[in-house]
Amino acid sequence: EDITKKLIKAVGDPSERFGEDALRMMRGVRLAVRLGFTIEGDTMTAIAENAENLARISKERIRDEFVKILESKQPMQGIIFLEKLGLLTHVAPDLLRGIGVEQNQAHAFEVYEHLLRTMQHAADKDWSFDVRIAGLFHDVSKPETRRWSKEKNDWTFHGHEVVGAKVTKKALQDLKFPKETIDKVVKLVRWNMFFSDP
Repeated sequence: EDITKKLIKAVGDPSERFGEDALRMMRGVRLAVRLGFTIEGDTMTAIAENAENLARISKERIRDEFVKILESKQPMQGIIFLEKLGLLTHVAPDLLRGIGVEQNQAHAFEVYEHLLRTMQHAADKDWSFDVRIAGLFHDVSKPETRRWSKEKNDWTFHGHEVVGAKVTKKALQDLKFPKETIDKVVKLVRWNMFFSDP
């Protein structure tokens, strides 16, 4: 019945299920975005209430679910789910700093949405995982490098790609990504290969 309704729903008491294995919360998000399903209300509430338990899960297991979300056709929706449910802070907390941070006139979206849209653009083009995650992190350090320029009467972000490459490297190391993947993604971020809103 739930499959017919395209609904992700925990078996029995969702809080008990997530207490048994907190990674199931990320798995629920992953299944929702990969299948185009929605998450049932009580299950979603239980995820939000138990989000802190994800901190007890190994980074390798979190990474594997994160990769599957980014490899889906709708990774932007997956990241939105993770953020709204309180899980993103245990996956990629650096991304949260971009929420509500305005950019300069060359960009239509604030930093966080721009990162998500760039990643989604890569997914829409069916580009590789490395490009997708680089798109997600490419402007991650704009918040801490943002300065107001009286001369330009606009925001500037000098050196954000250099700082962002360091932040990205640490984030991927924390998630136990292979060195080869880290090196590729950090280079993409450092070279600032993403220039405008998709």
